[in-house]
Amino acid sequence: MNKEWKNYKLGELCETISITHKFNKNKLVFLNTGDIDRGKFLHSKYTAIKDMPGQAKKTIKKNDILFSEIRPANGRYAFVYFDSDDYVVSTKLMVIRCREAILPKYLYQFITSKTITDWLQHLAESRSGTFPQITFDQVADIEINLPSKVEQKTISEFLSALDDKIELNRQTNQTLEAIAQAIFKEWFVDFNFPGTTGEMQDSELGQIPKGWRVGKLGEVVAVQNGYAFKSNDFKDAGEIKIIKIKNISGNLVDVVSTQFVDREIVEKLDKKYKIEIGSLLIAMTGAEVGKIGLIPKSEKQLWLNQRVGMFVEKVKYANHFIYILLGSEEYQNTLQNSALGSAQPNISSSVIENISTIMPPVKVILNFGELVNPLFERILSNYDESATLTAIRDSLLPKLMNGEIEV
Repeated sequence: MNKEWKNYKLGELCETISITHKFNKNKLVFLNTGDIDRGKFLHSKYTAIKDMPGQAKKTIKKNDILFSEIRPANGRYAFVYFDSDDYVVSTKLMVIRCREAILPKYLYQFITSKTITDWLQHLAESRSGTFPQITFDQVADIEINLPSKVEQKTISEFLSALDDKIELNRQTNQTLEAIAQAIFKEWFVDFNFPGTTGEMQDSELGQIPKGWRVGKLGEVVAVQNGYAFKSNDFKDAGEIKIIKIKNISGNLVDVVSTQFVDREIVEKLDKKYKIEIGSLLIAMTGAEVGKIGLIPKSEKQLWLNQRVGMFVEKVKYANHFIYILLGSEEYQNTLQNSALGSAQPNISSSVIENISTIMPPVKVILNFGELVNPLFERILSNYDESATLTAIRDSLLPKLMNGEIEV
């Protein structure tokens, strides 16, 4: 080990900021735990001061680290890379600020590594209370072997290069999806599609092209419910991955952070519960009801848990049509309003299949699918590349940060 490396506790290298914000502006951007996700800021919308929630109290500065105190493994963290005078954050977020000896980006990469977030999750779950939660004292007690600032910069820039490629893939996918949405709007909202005659007719949903009609989603897809695995079936490692509601986020299904079951369990099940790459899933219970997500590539088998639905195409490429349709604000509202239950919203497969929509002829859905399918294939390919890069990053990060390997 290089002689310049020294052992510290994080409490010697950083502090937590708990300043009550004195509002001197008419409006600010408020960030809660749900507004950041694995380094991404999910919005930058301004809120009037009078409408700010009571937990909007902490100021932040450029190079601060935001880290949720609740459920650390959920990835609610971000690095403040911008001037942040217009921002205020929730008391549920730690605001971690570096001292002189450590570079902020280096600390961010260390504290958000899988090893550290898994450890913090373990500590959170060992506490009594409603939610798995951590304190800054627990963060401060973590040990780190720290190199010189020159080496910190070298390591951080190497890891950042991987992060930049992952972020580029994410932005590319946003662009590809926007293109698919624009084509969808042109065809199925503005009714300007190849072969159109321009002739329109009345329907219960307004004017639609001649030859189209109002139909049900179930005419082009069926919704397959998941299997009710027993709670004692689940394990933290194994060969067979189980996809739950919590794995659906941001129109993608997380196939990495899953639980597992033994192969013997799924060998007895109907293959209708097995998930294929590119499948489209929907959350059918809870706060996330109606959320949809695509299945990226996975090296291990994926199986469907209860209260997660999988769309099964009756018409080729219908999932592309359904993905954009149900991802729209209008149909997200329809799904959520169709959910029953006050304490725990639920939506059934039959309710989803019976949702009304403007139904084009099958040939139009096929033509649309053929046009946008390359976009969806590229999206899934980018997800796959990002997953590989993330795995490489997560593997190299601890070795780089303990001096086991050099850049």
